Amino acid sequence: MYLARKYYLCVLINDIKQSSRKNCITKGMEQTSDFIFSPEGEVSGQFSEMTEMASSGFNVLVRAKKSGQWWVLKALKSDIRQVPEYRYLLQKEYDILSRLQHPNVVKVDALEEVEGYGMCIVMEWIDGDTLEEWLAHPHKKSERKQIAHQLIDALEFVHSQQVVHRDLKLSNVMVTHNGGTVKLIDFGFSDTDNYAVLKGPAGTSGYVSPEQMNGMTPDVRNDIYSLGIILQKMGLGLSYRLVAKRCLRPLSHRFANVTDLRQHLHTLHRRLVAASVFLLLLVVGCACVAIYNKVYSPATIYDVVADFKVGNLEYTSWGGGMVSVKAANQQDSCIEIPASVKYQGMTYKVDEVEEKAFAHQPRLRCLVLPNTEFHVMKQIFLGSPQVRSICFRCSKPPVLGNDIWSVKMSQVFDAVAFDSIVLYVPQGSLAAYRQSPWGRFKQIHEYDD
Repeated sequence: MYLARKYYLCVLINDIKQSSRKNCITKGMEQTSDFIFSPEGEVSGQFSEMTEMASSGFNVLVRAKKSGQWWVLKALKSDIRQVPEYRYLLQKEYDILSRLQHPNVVKVDALEEVEGYGMCIVMEWIDGDTLEEWLAHPHKKSERKQIAHQLIDALEFVHSQQVVHRDLKLSNVMVTHNGGTVKLIDFGFSDTDNYAVLKGPAGTSGYVSPEQMNGMTPDVRNDIYSLGIILQKMGLGLSYRLVAKRCLRPLSHRFANVTDLRQHLHTLHRRLVAASVFLLLLVVGCACVAIYNKVYSPATIYDVVADFKVGNLEYTSWGGGMVSVKAANQQDSCIEIPASVKYQGMTYKVDEVEEKAFAHQPRLRCLVLPNTEFHVMKQIFLGSPQVRSICFRCSKPPVLGNDIWSVKMSQVFDAVAFDSIVLYVPQGSLAAYRQSPWGRFKQIHEYDD
């Protein structure tokens, strides 16, 4: 879902057919765009076998053949095809793309009038999948890392040309079928200081940075935030997850540029390799697990970006739109955890029930868990003797622990809980719970919503 676009654009056109330079004026600011239009009436009739592939926003994408080669035409929708403001935006995208000559950025060939579609950006045809589609299939971690490095290369180059992409997301990254080459696409929201167009908020929900939602001027750090979201979704190693966490920190604590990100990633790689060797020596020398936990604590490398209370629950976020949850008081007999919570204009998904989240609750008897994917940590009911039931709204059993901390069911509940607590699960999910670690509970009943 695209955010509302604020253009604050006033276009002064003396005569499009007689002038090649256009002025774009924002509220309180005048700049020259350097847009150059193709002569009116210059129509290419060479394209054939044209097929519309997709339509979104104010654009339509068309696959077409020319000179025995496939191309992609990016055109305006028919109802706005002759509107000067939108033609300026298309021209701006072409001007920016023509500057970005890089193997990991989609190649642009021309800007020309095409019969039936008007002014079009002519781009290379990419035979591949979006990164979102690519990740839906199993790939080795080494392959995913290779893709991540290509994306970092592309973004570093784009920023070196003083261009901010502003809509970086999985569906705007292509991976070719032949060779697994990354291609960064869709520069429709892109921005550079040369233009006074599209200075308002832009991007896609779930990827756009909080400061962009508040209307701040575009900055390379907005792309770095979006890159952090992508790295989180790629399922890479610890060093990448740590880099992603920093990408999602508040603006002043985020990486200043992609070069800093790359250097930090390289440093983390070296430190983790050194730590691995050190830990291996400890394993050989003595009981390594206890020593490892004492010497190296993953918890120290995370920074809390949000900590707030809503109702009878307290939430903590480390970025990425996720929060962990715990009780905020000791007064309730029944507590229901929502699937998501809003705070200061942001919507956070509940991702984790914290360790000892509902410990020492003398009145607590019932806990209702949300209809979403989440995980639970250790001793969530420690010292809460009155708990009698847990109601699950999720058909898929919650995961125990996370990628860093391994958790067993015996660490989550005291032995007596498996006899005394009744689990209520959605209709049709009883078998799934019985076959999971939650099957240790003797009393599991289905309910019908």
